[in-house]
Amino acid sequence: MTLVFRPYRHTDYPALVSIVKDTWRYDEMASPKVAALLAEVFVSSCLCNATHSIVAQADGDVAGVILLKDIARHRCSWNDRWRQISALTRLLLRGEGRKVMGVFRNVSCVDAQLLGEIDTAYRGEIALFVLDGKYRGRGLGKALYDRAEAYLRAHALMPFYLFTDTSCNYRFYERQGLRRRAQHEEVVCVAERKQRMGFFVYEGNDSLCGSAAA
Repeated sequence: MTLVFRPYRHTDYPALVSIVKDTWRYDEMASPKVAALLAEVFVSSCLCNATHSIVAQADGDVAGVILLKDIARHRCSWNDRWRQISALTRLLLRGEGRKVMGVFRNVSCVDAQLLGEIDTAYRGEIALFVLDGKYRGRGLGKALYDRAEAYLRAHALMPFYLFTDTSCNYRFYERQGLRRRAQHEEVVCVAERKQRMGFFVYEGNDSLCGSAAA
């Protein structure tokens, strides 16, 4: 497998939307069209929230991405903002889209509440970390994460935080030495089914990061 790590390009957008849709199983939450729009809204929102990107390209295909945010210097480009507004508008024009979007709003409120409970002045954030399922278990996610952590450290973006939940492999972050700072359980209704989920904020700083490998 030939691996290349590079910045995000606008031509990566469709691949990232597809990866996000498959990773979080949006097709189980909504019809195919609405699922694709949900993924577009999520990816475009993450791009708006990022200042640095690292894309993993495997044999010419986009295999994953990490988006990072320098909180003090964050500015969203007009292109990214317009893409986000366009995706959100197309989603909200559909009744099904408005219904499913309510779940995402609730999650955003939970995330904001958790962050508000932490008395730490964060300098950086991992805004998105996603890997194509067919590349998991091959060390690619760890390689991506290591590059992200090195960037955060080199640019004095410690401490940093990230949001995650039980729909993700959240234990991965503990293996990298990150510390769970806040958590909350919530009953979420997805596709007419209620399920209990855990939501977390993890923190990385110079005294923690790399300790697992030390």
